[in-house]
Amino acid sequence: MAIDNFKRIEVLFRHNLYIGYRDSPFMHVRIVRRGKDHPNLPGANKIIKSCIVQDYERLEKMKEDIISICEHCKARAYISCVPKGMQQLNTYIMCRLADNQHIGNVINPYHIVHSACGKVQSVEKRWVVDVDTKDPETLNKIKDSIDKLWGKAHPQDWGRHIGQTWLIAEIPTLNGVHLITRPFNLQEFNQRFPEVEIKKNGLTALYVPDCITANTLQ
Repeated sequence: MAIDNFKRIEVLFRHNLYIGYRDSPFMHVRIVRRGKDHPNLPGANKIIKSCIVQDYERLEKMKEDIISICEHCKARAYISCVPKGMQQLNTYIMCRLADNQHIGNVINPYHIVHSACGKVQSVEKRWVVDVDTKDPETLNKIKDSIDKLWGKAHPQDWGRHIGQTWLIAEIPTLNGVHLITRPFNLQEFNQRFPEVEIKKNGLTALYVPDCITANTLQ
């Protein structure tokens, strides 16, 4: 069965999570064909499409096209978990274009835009806790650990209701789940769960077609 997280990531677009930010925020969507999904296809690793989305309504309008491309190319769609500023993006792009022009380096502007989306600073710090298992007991232990760490630092703000306190979203992946969180005490967490990867500027699964989920064990 395909992994469709369009509704689950809606909370990532809620502007009340970064009230007061003056720049126009955006999220970055990438459709990627991964070599691990196509072991017999030379040069399979490829970014099929990269685009900028400024609100959830726009993403909904793009959903049919994104799914169609993923199904046709047997690729996965990812979306950034952190909002970034459009003004910062424009400034970075103009600086890169000027630098390349100055040294005579001819480069496709598309690649600069794609690279820039990963370079500009985020509006709000959000982490991706990559839980690589579907075991509910393990997942609950990880949640409880983060909950306690958060409670120590924020005694007035306890709990893990989605969209509130530390847990922003819970996104299913091929082998487990991504917990989209606010920063917590990483040193203490790593001591207890050294095998769990924390991505501080990461992407999460938006759509994975059935042709991949049925045949791939990530």
